[in-house]
Amino acid sequence: MVRHACSHSPFGGDGVRLMRDVWLSVPCEAPAPVKNRPVIKIGSGTLIGRRSLISGIHRIDIERNVLLAPGVFITDHNHQSMTTDVPIKDQGVTEGGTVIIEEGCWLGYNSAVLAQRGREVRLGRNTVVGANTVVTKSSPAHSVLVGNPARDISHA
Repeated sequence: MVRHACSHSPFGGDGVRLMRDVWLSVPCEAPAPVKNRPVIKIGSGTLIGRRSLISGIHRIDIERNVLLAPGVFITDHNHQSMTTDVPIKDQGVTEGGTVIIEEGCWLGYNSAVLAQRGREVRLGRNTVVGANTVVTKSSPAHSVLVGNPARDISHA
């Protein structure tokens, strides 16, 4: 957790700014990172808004000049729920997927990007994700995503 008004990040490139109460999390269930492939990578010029949470066990790649509003949630995994005999909290997490947020994207207030087990969710360059939108599938460049589940209204 970052407690300063803003901080430079050891997770990414130059000019990365993390606002207050941002959490970058690699749960203990994550495998050891592969050399030159960090679990969470944040490109230069990216700003991550207050109370945002990024949790990765496989790969989350946020490219350059991305803007995250407050309260954004990005994850490449979920809680495991394979049996009804064991509490979900004791079942660990699912296999990691991949989240790639390409250069210039803007994720609105309280939006979420969730990768399914073993899948890739890629937001194309300069995509806008509306407030409270839940993204579980990839979208092409210049999309405008809204709703739950997200739908592209850029050509509506």
